[in-house]
Amino acid sequence: MHKRSPDFCLIETMRLERTGQVLRLALHLQRLRRSAQQLGFSYEHKAILQALAPSMRRRYHSAQRLRLSLAYNGAISIQQAPLTPTATPVLLRLSPFSAQPQPLFLRHKTDARHHWHTGEQFLAQHPNYFDVIYYDQHGYLTEGTRTNIYLWTNGQWVTPPATQDLLAGVQRQYLINKGWVQEQPIHYQQLLPSSRLRVSNALRGWLDATLY
Repeated sequence: MHKRSPDFCLIETMRLERTGQVLRLALHLQRLRRSAQQLGFSYEHKAILQALAPSMRRRYHSAQRLRLSLAYNGAISIQQAPLTPTATPVLLRLSPFSAQPQPLFLRHKTDARHHWHTGEQFLAQHPNYFDVIYYDQHGYLTEGTRTNIYLWTNGQWVTPPATQDLLAGVQRQYLINKGWVQEQPIHYQQLLPSSRLRVSNALRGWLDATLY
C-alpha cells in the first residue's frame, strides 16, 4: 500500500540580520535535517542553501523574520518579513490547563499548530502578553506557544529537559552549548510572581520575562 504523505510541513523560523547573516543557521539546519530523517521527509542540504541564498546576499534596514518550509517531497518555500523590536521584560501567562498533544507535534517544528490554538487565540486577544506557558499532565513546565522558558534557581538558569515532550529550540540549544543553561525539571508551582524568568526563541533571543 502506498504510504500517504503527511499533510504538514517542517519549518524553521530564523532571524536574518541586517548584514544578511542567518543567526544560528547551522543549528537550524541540524534540527531540520534530524526531523526530516526521523519523519521520512526528503532533505537536500544544497537545495536548501540555494533557496536561502537570495535573502542572504542582501543588506537590510532592520532584522528580518525568515521562514523556511520543507514539504514531505523536499519542496522548499521561503517567506520573509521585517522583524519588529521586542520590549522587555515580556509578559507571560501560565496556561490554566496542561497540554497533552501528540508528541510528534511537540518534538518537531511543523506548521501543524492546532495544539496551540487556545494559547494563540489568547495572545491574539491580549497583545500585551508575549507568550502562554504550558505544563504536562504531571505539572512540569514544557514550553510556551512560541518560546522555551528558563527559571533562575540556586544560582543558575535552568530549563525543562528535552526528555519531556517539548520542542528543543535553536536558541535554547545555543545557550546549553555555551554552558549558560542547565536542563532540570521545573514544576509550575515553583513559579512565583517574584520568580526571575526568561524565555527564548531564535527570532528574539533570550528575553527577561514576567509572569502575570
